[in-house]
Amino acid sequence: MPGSDAFAWNGAGCELIGRERVAAQLAELIRAHPVVAVVGPLGIGKTALVREVVEREAAAGRVPPAAHASLAGVESARGLLERTGRALRRRYPPVESSRLVPALCTLLGSAACTLVWDDAEDAALDAIAAVLEATAPAGRARPRCRIVIVSREPVLSRQGAVRAWAEHGDAASFEVPPLDAAACRDLIAALEHRRGRSLQDEAIRASGGNPLALQLAVLAGRAAGSDPMVGLGHAIGALPSEARKILFVLLAAETALRDVDLAAVCGERTEGGLLLLSRRALVAREGDRVSLPPPMIGPVRSLVGAPAPDIWEALEYLARRALGAAPDDPEALLLACRASAQRGHAPEALALLRGHVAARASASPAALERALGDIARGEPAAANDALLALAREQLRWGDFEAARRTLCGLAGRELPAPLEYRRCILGAEALVRAGEPANATQELERARSVKPAGAGIALEEGLADLAILRGDLHGARRTLLRLARRTRSVPSLEGRRAVSLGFSYLLEERHDRALAWARKAREAYRRRGDAAVDILVPIVEIAALMGLDQIDRASEVAARETRSSRDDRGLAEGTAILFRAGILFRRGEMKEAMRIGEPAFRALDRRADRIFRARVGHYLARCAIGLGQLERAEEFTRIAAGIAAEPGLGVLRPMCEMDFALLCEARGERAEAAERSRRALSGAWRSPLARIEAWALDAQDAPPPPSGFRAAHAYAWLRSAERALERGDLAQAETAAARAEPWYRRAGALYELARVQLVRSEACARLGRPEDALPAIATCTSLAERNGYLPLLIQAHLVRAFVAERAGDVQTCAAELGSAWTRAASELRDEALRRACARAGVSAGPSTAGAIRPLAARISRLGLDRPARCITRQGGRTWILDAGEEPPAHFDLTLALDPGRVRADQTELPLSPQQRQILEHLACAGAAGMSVEDLYREVWGGTEYHPLRHRNSVYVALARLRESLGAVLARDAFIDGPDGRYRIAPGVRLAVRRSWPPGEAESEPRAVSAK
Repeated sequence: MPGSDAFAWNGAGCELIGRERVAAQLAELIRAHPVVAVVGPLGIGKTALVREVVEREAAAGRVPPAAHASLAGVESARGLLERTGRALRRRYPPVESSRLVPALCTLLGSAACTLVWDDAEDAALDAIAAVLEATAPAGRARPRCRIVIVSREPVLSRQGAVRAWAEHGDAASFEVPPLDAAACRDLIAALEHRRGRSLQDEAIRASGGNPLALQLAVLAGRAAGSDPMVGLGHAIGALPSEARKILFVLLAAETALRDVDLAAVCGERTEGGLLLLSRRALVAREGDRVSLPPPMIGPVRSLVGAPAPDIWEALEYLARRALGAAPDDPEALLLACRASAQRGHAPEALALLRGHVAARASASPAALERALGDIARGEPAAANDALLALAREQLRWGDFEAARRTLCGLAGRELPAPLEYRRCILGAEALVRAGEPANATQELERARSVKPAGAGIALEEGLADLAILRGDLHGARRTLLRLARRTRSVPSLEGRRAVSLGFSYLLEERHDRALAWARKAREAYRRRGDAAVDILVPIVEIAALMGLDQIDRASEVAARETRSSRDDRGLAEGTAILFRAGILFRRGEMKEAMRIGEPAFRALDRRADRIFRARVGHYLARCAIGLGQLERAEEFTRIAAGIAAEPGLGVLRPMCEMDFALLCEARGERAEAAERSRRALSGAWRSPLARIEAWALDAQDAPPPPSGFRAAHAYAWLRSAERALERGDLAQAETAAARAEPWYRRAGALYELARVQLVRSEACARLGRPEDALPAIATCTSLAERNGYLPLLIQAHLVRAFVAERAGDVQTCAAELGSAWTRAASELRDEALRRACARAGVSAGPSTAGAIRPLAARISRLGLDRPARCITRQGGRTWILDAGEEPPAHFDLTLALDPGRVRADQTELPLSPQQRQILEHLACAGAAGMSVEDLYREVWGGTEYHPLRHRNSVYVALARLRESLGAVLARDAFIDGPDGRYRIAPGVRLAVRRSWPPGEAESEPRAVSAK
């Protein structure tokens, strides 16, 4: 039974005649208002008019593209969400009942479109009102999605909530008027042309030339008047029996059926009946599929009433026939169940649902809820079984709140012991999944008191789940492993046992074992033919793959789970979005991960799964640390810690302690970070990744802990490199970084790769290999800028400033420090960075440094904030140095201006002020050199140079300087070239050293004499 597209706009258009002025008015309203209600009686042409106007306006670019969803038969907000998602071609996962309206708002906010909600007279108006209030509130910016509501009833004034919104919202209502006489004649002419004969010819043909028949036909048309329901009733009443049966079968089915299936139950004259129904616009055909148009379902049902038992019998035969050909067809399964329930065979309907696991798993949640609800209402004896089956399905979707409501409906009933046991077990599972272990314990105690003989496996699994949440991971695993023999032959119990084991290992960050058990759980469910496994299985599998750095594989599994069925089955509400954000985070695309993940996390209110909220908060906290948003990281961590502090959820506390430890490390509070990490590992929790973190933060000299799986090996090398860098073991840091780099490059883990490159760059820079440091810095900077790693980007600037300072490029050093200060957010601007900027002469402006010290350790290691007592220049290079510190270069001569001495190797020589000035000017002149006149003007301070009067004085001073320098240097320190200019001799490296910062009088060479 193919899926039905009856609720989407089909390709068959309808010619508009006499509607030009009305179309222009409607187009103006749609352009001017975010919400427009179009009302009018049945058959007035509302849908055709709206379609023509919206598509024309969208083609002209005046409104967003069009999307159409028929709301015929929609009784709840869940159905509204599913129809809207289908119209927007957006797969939206199952949603907790309390989140249906927010999910609709998110869906509408994600698409710029003009959405037409057709046939809205019977829809859930309270949900529509809530959506309108959220997406198009009064006084706010216009939403991305425009909404056109098409209804036979005046929607905006019919229901209280909608009416209250419409009174202050930006909405308009438009009533479609009837055609005038001229337009009616044109329409009749068009219909006659399309059919190839006139209405008179039609009447003559139908009457067979009988005058009385002609007279009755005219009288019947006059009696119908303008009420289309009367005409519709006459049209249905005039149908032959085979056509009426087809119509009733389609009405009961409420979905598209294949013509061959119809022929199998309606006889050999089915094709003729379909042609007749099509000519009278009572059915719609698309290929080999036939359906009752959604706008016709309500009117036809109101005229003919409920389908007769023989119709349900025929429909059940048809559905079972289709189900036999395609056992995984969800629509055929639900149709067969509905038909069987309507015939009073509710137990058979339930057995049918239980027997077709794959089809049930891929069915629409709203349709499955309706089918089970029909079964429960149809036969009281089967109601309890049906509601328990519904609760089981709701748990598998992840809708814990709906499952608890369903089970609460059973709480007051006198149930047989087996059903009461199932109710308690399902209730405990719902409470465990929602993170309420105390209430779950009470349900399990009730289950223990009514446990039938041989039915204790589910009870023991529930108790093991509670032990996992308490943090007794080893005890829970012992229990679950002991159950292996008893669950091996029951795939559902074996699947739940395996996924519980996988979940316990996931919470301990032992990702290799978590993945192995998740795959065993999937295999167990596959043995019973279950197309959609327990929702916890893909969650554990994807999270474990992320922890193993198999990021591409995690992305594939998430995509597979999202598209795993023909309808909206897949990951639970918000889970698909949040796992997409989690995969982006693990890939290192943190800006995008935070953009997607934070709104979805905020949408998970307190009624959502608490364990899941805590895990998402954990990922977002790590993401915020990487982005340098430390206050937000603390907020996410405190949310998770608040959940972990609740009774029975102790398994989450070590994870939160490690998040606090990494947050403290990012703030520069290493002692507090080490204490937090020790606290996290003080109990039975033994995460290999946490042990690596604790070892890296510990000040003691201990060997690294065993790391287990390969991703942990790589992380151990990364943390070993960072630890060695902090301890000054630069060769070990470079070696460890080189070991970690290939793993993260292959895995596509960009954040860790950027950290590796930062370690390599600093190690190479401090080892005096700038040619190796600069490419690593460039890679780190590129990754950090692209993905928003603000702390890494700032620290890359610091390393680049260090390389520039060692090379004597003070200007580049100052520029890099200035960039670091400018780019740093206020919480990253610590006092060490301010000192480094001041030392390089960079103004930090009026902004103040923060209270934390996120950059202090690296700045101290690089010496960027060490005291600046003197400055040494040689050629175009400059070094800012502490007292007694030597520049990272060797010079033949060093002129120390303040003590007035020149040094070569271990020999020092005092110079006269004039000699110091001459040597300083020659050093500053560089290769260009200075003429005698230049020297006279600069050193002697003369304003006019006369060769006969002044040249000899300069020559004598130069000769004395050469003679003095000969005592410390075996060759001439300066030469006079053929151009008559004096310059430092080639091969002689002369540096000038003076105090820093210089006084105003000392900032430039001085003239010592004007004589």
